[in-house]
Amino acid sequence: MNRILFHSLTIPPDQVSTGKLVADIASKFKEHDIDIQILASTPQYRFDSKKFTEEGLNKISKNIYTSIYKNVTITHLSASKRSFSRAKRFSQWINYHIRSIIFLIKNRKNFDTIFIFSYPPTMNLIAIFTKKILRKKTIYSIWELYPEIAQKLNELNSNLLLKSFKTVDNFCLKTIDEIVVNSNELKQYLIKNRGINDNKISVIYHFANESESPPSEIIKNEIMYAGNLGTPQNLESFLNLFSESSNKYQITIFGGGSQYEKISGFESEKINVNPFVSRDLLVELTKDIPFALVSLSPNITVEGFPGKTFDYLKMNKILIGYSNPESSLANFIEKYNLGINISPNDVELDSKLKIFDDKKNIEQIYKNITKINNEFANVDAVANQYINLI
Repeated sequence: MNRILFHSLTIPPDQVSTGKLVADIASKFKEHDIDIQILASTPQYRFDSKKFTEEGLNKISKNIYTSIYKNVTITHLSASKRSFSRAKRFSQWINYHIRSIIFLIKNRKNFDTIFIFSYPPTMNLIAIFTKKILRKKTIYSIWELYPEIAQKLNELNSNLLLKSFKTVDNFCLKTIDEIVVNSNELKQYLIKNRGINDNKISVIYHFANESESPPSEIIKNEIMYAGNLGTPQNLESFLNLFSESSNKYQITIFGGGSQYEKISGFESEKINVNPFVSRDLLVELTKDIPFALVSLSPNITVEGFPGKTFDYLKMNKILIGYSNPESSLANFIEKYNLGINISPNDVELDSKLKIFDDKKNIEQIYKNITKINNEFANVDAVANQYINLI
């Protein structure tokens, strides 16, 4: 029997969407009687080691905990609370990788195939290790492309570091067995700009493994945003445009991150900012809000695709993209008619939002959302694609 290990950074009980995606895919492997386990860190966002036991984590040694998610065993390697300092964050990644390598060496006889999920970007080092040193079949899922995304966000300005990271990353991508990307645009980029063989790249969209919420009964001029408040999200730019518009829309924000204090400074009659809340509470608090904002830096085109897009769709929210018109996000929204995309270079917000005055268009968008949720942006469809890679 092929024994599978999923290797991620975040995982439940941390309420991070990417971690939950990994866990839900693994649970479907288990339902297919596939031998599957997960290796991840301890919770980093809702961090309180004293409450780990209450959240289902059992301490088995100084730095190792275990838990169960939908019958899948998870090994948690001890990690500190997530830092928003770049230097400290990088140090956290390296410490996690060292502990991961030690675990993988000790348990190398317990798995045959390893799926590695790309955040943090230095997970490519683990992929190289499992393929070249442990000689295990390695499948690498890229959800954000580095160093391109760091370069475009001015987070990495050293040409030497950029060149070095890209060299390592390309070595990883050409060495491992299979690559998973979350958009066809990213696949084409890897083929044309990185020289990766197209036969080893599979496109598998994100999803949200939640029940589909009913749509808002009334189309009100209200928008929600929920998620990370950081540089890639470019939310400050949208709020500047939103504040200057004469439209009667209101926006309610839920989240946390490095830009939270700055975003809180936009509080007004039209803008309401709240800290992070659980998804269940979020659904309840936003059930009457028909629109959801997906904001992305205009510098990002194929390098990143916000996972929250699919969570919004499961909540039956009409999408308002705020991204580069050439981005994978903009192409996705427009291809499937799930809302609108507004360019960050566009200074006219009011006229863009008038498209939602058309009731027939709204009805069609809701039909399209249901179709997307049912046909391919669901855990069964996604898990089957991952299983086919074994």
